This record gives sequence, C-alpha cells and structure tokens, in this order.
Amino acid sequence: MAARNLAPLRTLNRDVIPIMGSFAPNGVLTVVASSRKGCGWSVARTSAGLFTITFTDKYNNLLCFQHSIRHPTAIDLKTQAGVYTAANKTITIAVLAIAVATDVTADANARIDFVAWFSNTAQTPNAG
Repeated sequence: MAARNLAPLRTLNRDVIPIMGSFAPNGVLTVVASSRKGCGWSVARTSAGLFTITFTDKYNNLLCFQHSIRHPTAIDLKTQAGVYTAANKTITIAVLAIAVATDVTADANARIDFVAWFSNTAQTPNAG
C-alpha cells in the first residue's frame, strides 16, 4: 500500500464510481483469471479479438469508458468499445487490426487496460 496521504476524488457529477482494470489476452484461449487486475468486474473472450466485461454491480449511467492496448513490441492494433448494456452490466472491447477483430498473442507484458466512469445516480448536472 502506498505511504501517501491520498486526496478524495472531486467531480461535478454526483456519486462518480470509477471501475478500472486490466487483463492479459491469451491468444485464441480463454483469458486467465489470475491475469485480471482490479475489482468489481470479470472478463470473457467471446470470439476472435472480442472480450466482454461484466461489472459486478449495475450502474444505469456510463459517463465515460477509456480503453487501450499495452504491448511490449510495436503492433498495429487498436481497441474499440461497444455499447454498455446496463441490464446485463456488460460492455465489449474489440481488438482490431485494420477494422478486423484480431487475437493478441499471449505475452507476459501484453495487457488490455480500461477505466469505466459510472454515475451512481440517474441525475446528471446541467452543463456549465
């Protein structure tokens, strides 16, 4: 644990809940559960280059979803998020190579990172 005095998260939105994590793709195989970092979610490889993240709790309002791929060598891959479905508590991440879903070769240093920012209320403040 860090030996620092950490400041609270301050936002204009009410009850903001960040859920963040990362996992290691495993080529064409299932994601190894022990590669997961972070709490409040699980992940499954649903097809070539496509992963479904399921959040433990239901949040009606997804404010922002940031995602990226980390790899030890230069690769021409990008990530693209799908639509968040509150009823199922899921969102998908596709790994794409020129718009085609592609598996990432298993590598101890390859990871897919994400941060989901949820509002724990149906209310959102007015802009401004």
